[in-house]
Amino acid sequence: MFRFFLDYYPYLMAVVFLTVFFGVRMPAKGFFFLRALTALVIAIVLAHLNRWFLFDPRHVFFPSGHMTFCLGISISLGMLRPWTLAITLPLLIPFGRGLVTMHYHSTFDVLGAIPLVLVVYGIIHWLWRLPLASPPLDMGSDSP
Repeated sequence: MFRFFLDYYPYLMAVVFLTVFFGVRMPAKGFFFLRALTALVIAIVLAHLNRWFLFDPRHVFFPSGHMTFCLGISISLGMLRPWTLAITLPLLIPFGRGLVTMHYHSTFDVLGAIPLVLVVYGIIHWLWRLPLASPPLDMGSDSP
């Protein structure tokens, strides 16, 4: 069960993100996609630097690239539609547990991806501000 979940969850997250992205009407949709993609690529590259250059051979797989990707997609999806975080964030818990159970990563590797993604996404989205995908509730049009 964990094996199936671990193998297909990242792909499922990417498909759900693209489906919601192309289905939502928002200003500056292309810029939003570039911003999300830039943050995701930077986070994934940072997650793999230790594997490529062996800065710390004791923790080669720190932080988890799997968790970095899935959390990044989850945050990007949540920026499109905030209610999706109620679904995607709880699913990251069994995903992370599965990574540890199947011995792909240690708990330290999985938890290390969380601050990495939050910092990278925070910096990128702060530097490259865009209008919200959903207007605030008090900005909606009035009914006749």
